[in-house]
Amino acid sequence: MKPISFDGPEKLEKSVEIGTLCAFYGGLLTQKQQDALRLYYEEDLSLGEIADELETSRQNVHELITRSAQKLRKYEAALGSMKRAEETAKQLKHALSLMQSIRTADENDVSRLEEAGEIIRRIIRQQEGE
Repeated sequence: MKPISFDGPEKLEKSVEIGTLCAFYGGLLTQKQQDALRLYYEEDLSLGEIADELETSRQNVHELITRSAQKLRKYEAALGSMKRAEETAKQLKHALSLMQSIRTADENDVSRLEEAGEIIRRIIRQQEGE
C-alpha cells in the first residue's frame, strides 16, 4: 500500500475530498472508520497519535484509513451523489449569473428575477452545506 502522508496543498486537497465524501457517505462507515478519518484528516493527528487514541497499532490505523477512504471513493463511483450535487450547484450559479446580467426589464420582470435569484441562492447555500 502507498503511504498516506502528504504535504502542503496535496494534503489539504485530499482532506477536502475525504471530508466531502464523508459528508455524503460517512454514515455508511463504521464508527471506528469515521473516527480514524476524522482524526487524520480533520484533526491532523499522526498515525501514531491515532493508534494511541484507538488503542491499536500504527499499521492498523494506516490500513483502516486507507481502506475507509477507498470505500468512500467506491460509494461515490457507484452512486455519484457528490458529483451530482457539485454539478447542480454549478448550474445554479450559472443560471444566477445569467439572471443577474439582465439589465433592461420592466418592473414585474425585475421582481420575478429577484425572487428566482433568491430561490437559486437558497438552493446553492443548501447544496454547499451552509
